[in-house]
Amino acid sequence: MIKLGIFGDQTTNPEFLEQLKTMPGTEIAGVYFSGNAAVPEGFVEMLSPVILMDLSDAILILSDKSISSELIRLILRKSKHMYLKTVPNLNVREIKELIDLGKEAGIVNFIYNPFSYIPHFDPFVNKFEKPLLINLRTCFESSAIKPSHEMLLLITALNRVVQSNFKNLQIFGLRESGLHLIVNVRIEYENGSVINLTVSQEKTIGYCEIFEQTRRTKFEFQTPLFILYPHLNQEYIAIGNFIRLIQNQDKKANSFDNLLNGVQIVHEIREHLRFNEIDF
Repeated sequence: MIKLGIFGDQTTNPEFLEQLKTMPGTEIAGVYFSGNAAVPEGFVEMLSPVILMDLSDAILILSDKSISSELIRLILRKSKHMYLKTVPNLNVREIKELIDLGKEAGIVNFIYNPFSYIPHFDPFVNKFEKPLLINLRTCFESSAIKPSHEMLLLITALNRVVQSNFKNLQIFGLRESGLHLIVNVRIEYENGSVINLTVSQEKTIGYCEIFEQTRRTKFEFQTPLFILYPHLNQEYIAIGNFIRLIQNQDKKANSFDNLLNGVQIVHEIREHLRFNEIDF
């Protein structure tokens, strides 16, 4: 039985906490809420995050806010498996340090990404034969999330599908008629895979093609890919996958590796657009 320690705050969904009580193979050791937020009834409240870590096998950070690299380091140094609901705001140097710490600790770290639970992108559901050619066109959601952060999530999810480091990057970006931002990225990977990604602020019908050696997967969608599936259900599935990786003792499961590639790619996109005086 895996003991879960939950870190939350006023952004944490109480209904989702109740749902986590039904997660097979786990029990909730306690809950720590930062700030003035009250822990919901029916949960053991911990007044110290360190005590909660000591009582837990795995830590779930269920906050919509980005947490500090110091807290992440503390969790890793205590050799606790870690699930993050929100992508932390880290630079390349910090991510590399956390990758090394995670490998030393021999733990699973897992960053939730809504794009990873689109059925066609979920590596727990699909086992794609590499190398891959992926052609994807979608539009930015624009209201609930910044375009640069949405691009980071999307590229990180695609990195997880490809399962390789990128080696070459070609970027094209403009403001169509001075209004709608459109970004096209061609990413080449070390395992021979290629992604052609186009994302625009204009609301258009999206499509995706995934080519393998022996088959092609194709699907279309009418809404921005970011809001195509309900996040609450995806989060429960994501934590279930996190628990499965711990049970299977999959020490190679390191979300910071994918994040590192994603942050480097988005940095290059941002610099390219800035050179062309386009805010991103």
